[in-house]
Amino acid sequence: MKSLELLFSLLLLLSGASSTPYYNEAYQEPYAWVEETHLIAHAFGGIEDYSYTNSLEAFLQNYEKGQRVFEVDFSFSSEGTLVAAHDWSSFYTMTGLTPSAPELDAPSLAEFSQATIYGEYTPLTWEQIAWLMVFFPDMYVVTDTKYTTEPMITDAFTQIVDVAIDVNPAILDRVIPQIYNNDMYISISEIHPWQSVIYTLYGQTIEEFSYDNVLEFVEDNEIKVVTTFPARSDLTFIQQVQELGCAVYMHTFNDTIQVEKYIDSHQIQGVYTDFLLPEDVDHLFD
Repeated sequence: MKSLELLFSLLLLLSGASSTPYYNEAYQEPYAWVEETHLIAHAFGGIEDYSYTNSLEAFLQNYEKGQRVFEVDFSFSSEGTLVAAHDWSSFYTMTGLTPSAPELDAPSLAEFSQATIYGEYTPLTWEQIAWLMVFFPDMYVVTDTKYTTEPMITDAFTQIVDVAIDVNPAILDRVIPQIYNNDMYISISEIHPWQSVIYTLYGQTIEEFSYDNVLEFVEDNEIKVVTTFPARSDLTFIQQVQELGCAVYMHTFNDTIQVEKYIDSHQIQGVYTDFLLPEDVDHLFD
C-alpha cells in the first residue's frame, strides 16, 4: 500500500476533486440510501480476519466488494481531533502503542497518524474520511461517536460539520448520525439539518430504555431508521416501528443464517456486519 499522502494525492489527481460541491439529486433526498441498502459495513468492514480496524484498507477492500454504507467509530485524540477509533484500549492493542503519558487515555494526533494497525493497516482522521467521501461520491458514513452526553456530543458533531464544510459541504448529505437518546438528537439538530438519522437502541441502560419512548420520539421527529439487536427486538415494537414507515436494521451479524432468521421473523431491512457482502445477502431480501 502506498503511503497515505501519496494515495490521497493520486485520488485527487484522478478524480479532479476540488472544493466544488458534488451534487447528486439522489443523495439530497432524505433516507435515499435505505431502499437499496441491506448491509452497513461495521467499522469500515472486516479485513482478513480483523474487525474494528476503521482503516483505509478495510474501506477500500469493502467498497470494491460492493459496500456503500459504512459505520465508522469516532474518538477524540488527546488534542481533541476527531479520528476513527473504536476505543483507545483496543487501538493500543491493535497498534502496539502505549500512552505517551500515564494520565492520557488518548494518543496525540501525531501518534495516531503514525501508528500502523496490526502492522499493515492505516488509521484515518475524520478529515481524511471526508476526502474519501469526495473521491467516492456514492459512499455514506454512519457515525458511531460513543459520546452520549454534553459537551462531547456537540464537540464531535460541530467538528464533523466544520471539517466537511472545509473539504466539501455536499458530503454532509451522506453523513448519517446515529443517536443514542432523545437529547442527542436535539443537540445535533441544532448543529446541522441532517438528511438521515438512525436511532440506535444499544446506548441506553435497562433503566433508561423504553420501547414506548422510542416509538413516540421517532414518530414526532420523523426519524426513518431504527437499529436494534436481538435482546431489544420485541416483535410488537418492531412492527409498530415499521408501521410508522421506519426501516429496521440489526447488529452485528456475520452469518447468513442469522440474517435470514430475522428477515423471516421481523422483516428487517438489513444488518450491520463485519464480513458479509452484498452478494451474500441481497437475494435473501427479495
